[in-house]
Amino acid sequence: MTLAILLLAAAVGQVPGPTASPSDVEVDHCLVSLIDQVNVPAQETGMLVTIPAYRGRIVADGDLLAQIDDRTAAKQAEIAKFRHDKATTEAANDIDVRYATKAAEVALKEHEVFEQSNKESRGTISKIQLDKAWLAYQRAVLQIEQAAMNQKIAGLAASESRAEMEGAQMVMDRCRTESPINGVVVQVYRQEGEWVRPGDPLLRIIGLKWLKVEGTLDADQHDPARLIHRPVTVTVRTPTGMQQFSGWVNFVSPEIDATGAFDISAVVENRQTDKGYWALAPGDIAGIAVHIDRQPVAERELARFRNRNEKSAALIEN
Repeated sequence: MTLAILLLAAAVGQVPGPTASPSDVEVDHCLVSLIDQVNVPAQETGMLVTIPAYRGRIVADGDLLAQIDDRTAAKQAEIAKFRHDKATTEAANDIDVRYATKAAEVALKEHEVFEQSNKESRGTISKIQLDKAWLAYQRAVLQIEQAAMNQKIAGLAASESRAEMEGAQMVMDRCRTESPINGVVVQVYRQEGEWVRPGDPLLRIIGLKWLKVEGTLDADQHDPARLIHRPVTVTVRTPTGMQQFSGWVNFVSPEIDATGAFDISAVVENRQTDKGYWALAPGDIAGIAVHIDRQPVAERELARFRNRNEKSAALIEN
């Protein structure tokens, strides 16, 4: 592997070494590669109605890349909303409950009057009339329970229709394909008017803001525990001359290979030139200087990298 890297370096010119102090750990002949690269798939079945993304377009997390025909899902969401509005109105309607309550009060009052009449003058009201009055009261009480149950069922229907509405909205959301990362569109696999299914690749996006630089170190000479999260300076020869980039060690392999070496990887923040191109490119050969005499990078800087493709990253930077 080392021979292959040296041959590659010879083909492109002398491999640059990092500018290091005596206390730094130097890692030569390191390869620059991508961290963020995504083949963005379709999530729903349907016809592509628009693909605003194109090769070379710079996209941000959440930007629209492709749109599948969602008219059926939109109509289902509209129907579910009407059902939800109807069920919500029925659940809020307590007229039946109030009517049944009043009817029960009247029925009970009538039964009490009949009983009082019989107390004042025995036999005025027959037993069958008393039983009918009591039955009317019991029926009114049950009507209260039935009206309350109808309201509860209407509430459940409202929840059901809300779930249907949310499900239709989820389908609509899946018809809209958004960029999962900040990056550049390098491949477009589909065209407008084509029929796609879930999982079909639509585009390929790579992120160039953050890159990784990988190399190896002799396990007999270096302690991995002293390297992790230490600041680094990465030196690369570019067409415009030697350039340096800042970063930190994000990974040290716990495995030692047959040659007695272990892998080390550093994350570096790329930068753009005046013409909008990125100074550091995947495939470049670089040198790393690990500054073990400096403190490990702060958690704030690590969080900025972890949140690189989230909208909250701007808040962290500020």
